Amino acid sequence: MIIFENSVPTLTIVICLVAAALAAAYSAYRFLPSGSFRVVLFFLHVLALLGLGWCLFMPGKKTTITQLLKPRFLVLVDTSRSMTLKSSEAAPSRWDTARTTLGLGWSKKLASECDIDVYSFDTSLSEGMSLGAAENLKPEGAATSLRDALAKLEQRLAGLPIEGMLLLSDGTDTLDLTNEWASAPRPFPIHTLQPEKPGSWEQEPDLRIDAVTAARRVTVGWKTEIKVKVSGQGTKGAPVSIQLFEDDRLVAEKPTQIPDAGGEREVVFDVERPKVGVFNTRVLAVPLAGEKNKDDNEWKTIIEVVDARNRVLYVEGVPRWEYKYLRRVLMENRQISPVIFFTSGDGKPQAATPSETFTADMNESQLSALKVVILGNLDAAELSQERAKRLLGFVEKGGSLVVLGGTKAWSPGGLLSTDLAQALPIEGGSPTLLESPTPLPVKLTPQAATHPAFAGDPKFWKTIPPVLSVFTGLQPKPSAESLVVVETPSGSAPLVLTQRFGEGKVAVILTDSLWRWQLGPESGDAKPYKRFWTQLVSWLLPKAENLNAEVLELFTDRDDLFLGEKITINARLSEEKSKGKKPTSIDATLVFPDGRSIPYRMDLSQVTTVSGDSFEGYSVEFQADTPGAYRLTATAQLDGKPVTSKPMSFFVKPFSPETSPRPANFEVLQAISSASGGSYFETPEALNSALTNFDLKAKEENFSEFHTLWRNGPVVAIVMLLFASTWFARRKRQMP
Repeated sequence: MIIFENSVPTLTIVICLVAAALAAAYSAYRFLPSGSFRVVLFFLHVLALLGLGWCLFMPGKKTTITQLLKPRFLVLVDTSRSMTLKSSEAAPSRWDTARTTLGLGWSKKLASECDIDVYSFDTSLSEGMSLGAAENLKPEGAATSLRDALAKLEQRLAGLPIEGMLLLSDGTDTLDLTNEWASAPRPFPIHTLQPEKPGSWEQEPDLRIDAVTAARRVTVGWKTEIKVKVSGQGTKGAPVSIQLFEDDRLVAEKPTQIPDAGGEREVVFDVERPKVGVFNTRVLAVPLAGEKNKDDNEWKTIIEVVDARNRVLYVEGVPRWEYKYLRRVLMENRQISPVIFFTSGDGKPQAATPSETFTADMNESQLSALKVVILGNLDAAELSQERAKRLLGFVEKGGSLVVLGGTKAWSPGGLLSTDLAQALPIEGGSPTLLESPTPLPVKLTPQAATHPAFAGDPKFWKTIPPVLSVFTGLQPKPSAESLVVVETPSGSAPLVLTQRFGEGKVAVILTDSLWRWQLGPESGDAKPYKRFWTQLVSWLLPKAENLNAEVLELFTDRDDLFLGEKITINARLSEEKSKGKKPTSIDATLVFPDGRSIPYRMDLSQVTTVSGDSFEGYSVEFQADTPGAYRLTATAQLDGKPVTSKPMSFFVKPFSPETSPRPANFEVLQAISSASGGSYFETPEALNSALTNFDLKAKEENFSEFHTLWRNGPVVAIVMLLFASTWFARRKRQMP
């Protein structure tokens, strides 16, 4: 098929060519002598014009080619040690079942019709390999991360035509505390195989504490949760007891039911924190009668209860992007203790932090314990006039308020219609959201140059990331300071304003896209979003109270681990207190569960936290060979004086879940296959029959090839030759 790619309109080209031909005809008739020479010269000129027109139309040849794409089938093989388990001496192991399945006839049948890629996983995902290379795999992984393996494989092969996948695993995920992830939808069907017969394990009585979720540092006066995931079998239907001890004192006990055939339950303890201190905490699953393996029945740690003087309350509407990033910044701010609520689907406030003694009511007693209140996207009805009046009194008495706002807060029925409007630095009755498809530039005002919220390097704030929206129609009050403005098509508009009201401070933000400061290319290592909020909150705190009084802080990359695994212990020195004069190493003392104290040296290194922050700190790697609770302290020399950290603890579980005898997790395998549209097979024979008859169809993919019909040597040469011929003929007759 011939196509034309001319950008000049076709009619224009035709008119120009016709006009040129008519002009040539008139010139030949008017100025050339009659006879054959006039006819030949005119004919050559017309041919040259036609050649030029052919090039102007830019013709090309388009050829459509259809290609068959072979479908792709995946095999994901679990190579962790739990695959070596078997329910009895006579039964095959899970690994034997997987190897037998790989050697059945389905693999040869599918290999002739599609491409088969095999991947293995334990804590990491391998590169793709052939079925032949998979014969050399061995189940040696010390832990399993099935959830991450599936997620990584989906990301790695996104966009490719995948017909399906066979998962050969026992369904165990030793690094994930719950099984809810197994019901997530998948981009292709996943077929799973029952690795052993259900009920084939002898039901010896056994209880296990699989995981405990508990904050290691909590606030005095708060209730905090300790969540215990316990599993087991052989209970004979009797209730089992889970006990909580602090400093060897029983503080709580809860019963739960675990089926005799096996199962798991979650037990939650609500613990009051009436006083400051460091508490040795232990959770015990009381052993069953006749239970032999009791090593996995307890869990230990150290929980520190601190006094949070700088409490900040953040109340948001339905979660949005701003909530996601602001919550993260507040949780990472070591100057404050945040209390966060958001509006759930039923319209009720939902706690996002362990704050059972706090509510979103903002009553007098709760407000008296707060230093800063941040209001998100709430309208007047959601806030209520009663709470607005209490917040107004809170600010008058010295509290600080930030109105982050949003489409509901800055609306005719928003916060400006409540008594709280008296404290806000803006006025105006008709706020309008201006959204721009292109970024709106932002800059600081002269007042911001001396404001603590933008203190620090002046060059840093010369380039601020733009926003995509601003609420217009609102004017600053005479007492307000406009710190940040945004340039709109109709002029400058205030973006961040502050003012003092009574003895307190108020800040207002007139955009719902400030969160883009976190993502823009200008953020980089500078992190203007985090810096702005950290400095703004510091200014809003009525007093220079700093929760981070400690100079040396210890933390780990994990809270607990299994016997034989490694843990990285990190330390951080306060920049302010150390004043940049950091020692090259610090001394640490690790107290083992049996009471032994062993010194370690922590060397200067670059430390990266789970949130992605990177800083210069100290690290040492430790491999646990003794189970139990470990306690660590560190000492640094600053200006010739020793500075000692608060104690930090971690717990080493006395067993490996990979080799702990237990049935396969059939529920996870069934959930994965069901949610993905795949099949769950009870025997390798059933799987072999189904996959052998698997209907695979190659997909057709059309693509086009283009070849130009004018931009080549012969065409250009002919056109040039025709023009040269007319010129040569005229010159031979001595014509101009």
